[in-house]
Amino acid sequence: MRPPIPLLILLYIALSKTQKVVSKRGSVDGCTDWSVDYLKYRVLQGEPVRLKCALFYGYIRANYSQAQSVGLSLMWYRSSGLGHSDFEEPISFDGARMSKEEDAIWFRPADLQDVGLYSCVLRNSTYCMKVSMSLTVAENDTSMCYNSNMRQTEKAELSKSKDILCPNIDDYIEPGKEPDIVWYKECHPKQWRASVIQKRDILSFQEVKEDDIGNYTCEIQFGGFLVRRTTELTVTAPLTDKPPKILFPSENKISNMELQLGAALNLTCRAFFGYSGDVSPLVYWMKGEKFIEDLDEERVQESEIKLVREHLGEQEVAISLTIDSLEEEDLGNYSCYVENGIGRRQATIQLSRKELMYTVELAGGLGAILLLLIFLISLYKCYRIELMLFYRRNFGSEDVDGENKDYDAYLSYTKVDPDQWSQETREEERFALEILPDVLEKHYGYKLFIPDRDLIPTGTYIEDVARCVDQSKRLIIVMTPNYVVRRGWSIFELETRLRNMLVTGEIKVILIECAELRGIMNYQEVEALKHTIKTLTVIKWRGTKSNKLNSKFWKQLQYEMPFRRTEPMLTHEPALDVSEQGPFGELQTVSAISMAAATSTAMATAHPELRSSFHNTYHTSMRQKHYYRSYEYDMPPGGTLPPLSSLGNQHTYCNIPLTLLNGQRPPGKSREHSLEEPHANNAMLPLLPRETSISSVIW
Repeated sequence: MRPPIPLLILLYIALSKTQKVVSKRGSVDGCTDWSVDYLKYRVLQGEPVRLKCALFYGYIRANYSQAQSVGLSLMWYRSSGLGHSDFEEPISFDGARMSKEEDAIWFRPADLQDVGLYSCVLRNSTYCMKVSMSLTVAENDTSMCYNSNMRQTEKAELSKSKDILCPNIDDYIEPGKEPDIVWYKECHPKQWRASVIQKRDILSFQEVKEDDIGNYTCEIQFGGFLVRRTTELTVTAPLTDKPPKILFPSENKISNMELQLGAALNLTCRAFFGYSGDVSPLVYWMKGEKFIEDLDEERVQESEIKLVREHLGEQEVAISLTIDSLEEEDLGNYSCYVENGIGRRQATIQLSRKELMYTVELAGGLGAILLLLIFLISLYKCYRIELMLFYRRNFGSEDVDGENKDYDAYLSYTKVDPDQWSQETREEERFALEILPDVLEKHYGYKLFIPDRDLIPTGTYIEDVARCVDQSKRLIIVMTPNYVVRRGWSIFELETRLRNMLVTGEIKVILIECAELRGIMNYQEVEALKHTIKTLTVIKWRGTKSNKLNSKFWKQLQYEMPFRRTEPMLTHEPALDVSEQGPFGELQTVSAISMAAATSTAMATAHPELRSSFHNTYHTSMRQKHYYRSYEYDMPPGGTLPPLSSLGNQHTYCNIPLTLLNGQRPPGKSREHSLEEPHANNAMLPLLPRETSISSVIW
């Protein structure tokens, strides 16, 4: 059926007007050629694409159906190259992968071999018009879902809103149906925040953030194929509304610079530019009212503008002014100018001749001396202890302070009850009882007084402690949480002599903290004790970090101990033996069992209710020897001992008569004969009440 006459007349008029307009475009074989259309078709390999004849979409005022109705035919040609003058050949459509459908060619899907120019020609016997379309088919980037050369680009300002469109997908959406579009960022699904909204073919950002920078890919299903479009989003700072800021030299003031004639000069002007779109920063130097290039001096040069750093479109730039050899005519004012569309700013440097000689050399010398002093002070602060130990080992002499004293240090520590043991308390116990004495005595050769090992009571416990502390050059207090809770320092407050020694500085105190003590009961009293002691050094034991002998802990402890030139002790003998002339020089160490025997007898005497358990429960005979010169004394069979656990965890001191220590029996009837007979032959005296008030768990 032919179209109405008025429609045909309008179509011919449109075609004739178009032909008159494009007569300058060129004619090939009598056909008006519009060359290559501006719209480029770019698809990924394996994606379907519809290549439409551009004549019906901007060149003529008629559609395909109208052109057919007036006897015009549409023919397709292809040139394998992208040049417009390449040889063209008619296209043979197979109807499967590539087919002609009305005014377009469908590729289902496109392949790499389809790259080229496709020309559509609309003609009859008297009329001809032609236009070409470019088709590019490419593969995805390695391990990506897009090709970098086929991305669209979008810019968004920080904190503003931005919509990203899934472009060129109209051919893949069925009329009347909502497209099912999935969005990805960097080819991975993303859990979008609440301010990012997906609506149809748009991904909308209500408030753009800096981490929104990236590649966004939309994906739509079409038949058995996937169609993807990727947009690269760039985020910038908001458009600036201020002029640039000069960072150096100082802005809006004149800076003075003195130079010697003949010296080289390099002045760098640095400035900050806010984001101004695609406008490049404008920075330049002037001398007075002249641009640098107008000076006609090869010695004076201006560099290119250099980008120092950039972030979100904001830039820091620099431009340098160099003078190879300063001459008299070069002196004067040099100004750096910065400009953008908002305004202009400047900074000025005044060059003048330097009158004072050797200023630089003098400043350099003083600077070198200052750096040397700083280096030496830093070296001393970092290695003070090592330097002092080196000096003492090589140039030092024996300590005169306390040379008549028998011990290098008295060790004070609170033992932990077995029922309160934990991993932490076991480590503290091991440090105080094993590690600390072994290193100080066997490695460094010091002689320690350890009460639980070396103390032989001769009077009250407090008097014995005071006497032994007085015979020591240092007092080492191992401060543990148990020591703080049980107020282990109380003995130094009860005895006047001990307190005076601490307050007056007669004895130097080394306080070793084994743990964090803040928050522990009685901690405030510890702080008060530190302020009471005149000569105090606090050293922290840090567990395994302090185990090595080259650690800071042992170096500092050795530094605070008296200086000894003797070689380290390698034997395992006790610190107090028969060869040492102390207050008990001729007496060998009394074993722990003999002390326990004395304790047990004293407890049995003081508590009659324990007698039955002494005689009825335990009948093991024990033979204990004491040595004093050539005497030997055997304990009688009646001196059996109850287990220590039955006496609690308190170790109570008792007085041991010298007649017993000398291997002698007490002569005649005396005060102890008033005690019950089973214990009369034990030669043990119970403690007085005032002597049992202090326990030896603190030593």
